[in-house]
Amino acid sequence: MERRKLIFFTNSDPAIDPKPAQMAYHFATVAARTGLEAEVRLAGDAVKLALPNAIVATPEGDDLRQKVQLGTSPGYTISL
Repeated sequence: MERRKLIFFTNSDPAIDPKPAQMAYHFATVAARTGLEAEVRLAGDAVKLALPNAIVATPEGDDLRQKVQLGTSPGYTISL
């Protein structure tokens, strides 16, 4: 059986709308927990996630901040 990697791509600015990036991290976490190979790929304004104050203080933003701080510990890769 051929295995494939699931790539969750996001390019939205986390200071304006953290939801797309938060969902990419969420789906990658779920995929990794089920044993699938997964990756979060950041492009465009989503690379701002590397900046300490780039995520807005909302429930989605707080969840995203927590996922970013965990880094690759859930078992998926993050690429730019």
